[in-house]
Amino acid sequence: MKRKNTMVGAVFLFSLVLAWGVLATAAFAEGTGDVGEILSGLRLTGGISGGYFYVSNPGEDTSGSEFLLSNLLVEISSKDEVLPIGFTAAYGETSTPSVLDAPENNKRLGIEYAGIVLKPTSALTVDMGLLGPNSGFENTYTFENENILLGAVASQQPYNAYGAKFGYEAGGLTFWGGYYKDRLDEEEYDSPADAWELGVGGDVYGNEVSLYHYHVGGFRYLTGVVVERTIEGMDVGVNVDYWTWASDMKDLHGSDSALGGAFYINQHFGDFSIPLRIEYIRQNGSGIYIENPDTDGIFSVVITPTYHFSENAYGRAEVSYVAADDGFADESGAFRDTHTGLAVEFGIIF
Repeated sequence: MKRKNTMVGAVFLFSLVLAWGVLATAAFAEGTGDVGEILSGLRLTGGISGGYFYVSNPGEDTSGSEFLLSNLLVEISSKDEVLPIGFTAAYGETSTPSVLDAPENNKRLGIEYAGIVLKPTSALTVDMGLLGPNSGFENTYTFENENILLGAVASQQPYNAYGAKFGYEAGGLTFWGGYYKDRLDEEEYDSPADAWELGVGGDVYGNEVSLYHYHVGGFRYLTGVVVERTIEGMDVGVNVDYWTWASDMKDLHGSDSALGGAFYINQHFGDFSIPLRIEYIRQNGSGIYIENPDTDGIFSVVITPTYHFSENAYGRAEVSYVAADDGFADESGAFRDTHTGLAVEFGIIF
């Protein structure tokens, strides 16, 4: 992904050191704490993963074989849940491609997301800063996903952006809304207009359901649904997305919409699990998922046998297959209909 080439990484680290210094100085001045007490108010989470990735037909003059640092994420957040204000900040990078892409290392370490969290009431939260959207089944940082590669459906879902959003819980449901401006990922969502999202989620007859709408002004709009359920130890999920081009963009494409669905199933056998993802996208020549207007239907299947060394450490292998008419190019630039991949990855979540 294309990222802003700034010194945000250095600023982020300096800010953390400065914040810790201010807190420590205040605590010692008041005689109320020591280093241990200061650190006890912080929560450290995240993960790191890496491995070998290979795909066929990676594109003209593009390598289909790479060793990747697929994820690096260090998140620091406030632990005190009683205070009406808190924060979350994460530094790192993600290089994991989707099943439609060729492997490529992202070497731009920086702030992934960061924000102040206000809690006016027990039911209401307000986040402000560089935030992630609430859309889709899969997580951008794929050590939290069941598969190594991002799915085709997930590959087009919105990435982190600067703005503000709220969450409100009532009657067993969670409602959220957000307003965003500049995006961290400028490549897929380089829109001059602002963006907003609305959504609702909760338990519906034993199913975890979320509905969302994401509006990238002057560009394109996403409406989607996620349904998740665990059936006798087997995790099952469905994610359906409907994209439409904005009116100003429709004349540039042969079609103004695309409909995609992803089905997830993960069966556990002790320390082993076998996640399977099947996707079908009808993009109608819109170029939303694959830019070639001659590409209509996209089918993909991914299977990822995984061994869990512990609750927080894993090793996994993956085989992927994608079929799409003239959807991919080989190293010489000739169009091909298939895109197969192999990946081996090890990761630790902390």
